[in-house]
Amino acid sequence: MCVSIRDLERILRCASEAGITDVHITANEPVFWRRGEVLSPLKQYVPNGENIFTFVKQYFPQRIQEKIVDGENANLTIRINSWRYRVHCYSKKGRMAIAIRVMPMQIPQLENLGQAGMVGQFADYRQGLLLITGATGAGKSTTVAALLDELNRGNSLHILTLEDPVEYELPSETSLVSQLEKEVDFFSYGQAVENAMRQAPDIIMVSEMRDVETVQAVLNAAVSGHYVIATMHAGSVIEAVERLVSMYPTEKQSMAKSLLASSLVGICTQKLLPGRRGLKECALECLKANGAVRNIIRSGKYDQLYNIMEAGVGEGMQTMALAEEKLRRSNLLKKNVVIGSKAG
Repeated sequence: MCVSIRDLERILRCASEAGITDVHITANEPVFWRRGEVLSPLKQYVPNGENIFTFVKQYFPQRIQEKIVDGENANLTIRINSWRYRVHCYSKKGRMAIAIRVMPMQIPQLENLGQAGMVGQFADYRQGLLLITGATGAGKSTTVAALLDELNRGNSLHILTLEDPVEYELPSETSLVSQLEKEVDFFSYGQAVENAMRQAPDIIMVSEMRDVETVQAVLNAAVSGHYVIATMHAGSVIEAVERLVSMYPTEKQSMAKSLLASSLVGICTQKLLPGRRGLKECALECLKANGAVRNIIRSGKYDQLYNIMEAGVGEGMQTMALAEEKLRRSNLLKKNVVIGSKAG
């Protein structure tokens, strides 16, 4: 059936109003949307490629339209009335497809994010590196936005973000906020971090660390006196350290360990677990850097970080196993959720 642009707008508006988190639109397939753990088809809406591209031409900038025509993936955020959406465009067996994340109207406060609120203990740092890690869809962007919003409201700082795309809009309040978007304001994360240090920021946020150039620039910024908050894909604190160091060539990994050990303030790894009533609950593994942590990183004996987190509960640390057990004891998890491994 023909699906008009008004139909797609109505679907997204209803998704925003009904607590839907994701909408999936694929040519010649029903539209799907997700609430909690449940993914449901909207069988009456089956757009074709022309229907979807009409929507694309209405809301996507020309540069994104050109990428889609060339068969490339693309990321952006769009606004429809007062609602905002994070969009990923891709090809599915040669058919146009769009995955849409519904953004909240307001940035959540840290205290309302469950265990992710533990990240608030890093709000008073003004130099070093804070890593927020987890799988895609684990809520990293929301946690970082909530932390930056708290810093924005309670301090007089220059907060500079490097994002792909800009997800949560942070208006300047008592702080100056400069949000830069990849392929609009910069093209390389590594170069953008180097340029950012010339713009007198107090805090630099890097939304993605996937290559050694970005990691090098981030570590250099952190050791030079800036506070850098960065996200990366890693399923545990230990995996985050291993992945970061392994991005360097073998002959430079000793230097990487030294830079990370001297600059790190903390690592927080998030997981969203199936909760009761179809909700998701955040489990957070947290490491705070101290002398023992720095020595372990320099020595490369990363498995010992688990023992540090086990013993560091009084300092604000916790393992993923403890995080999940807390949720279970509070009766927040769905029955039969499997507790994670020792490494998180």
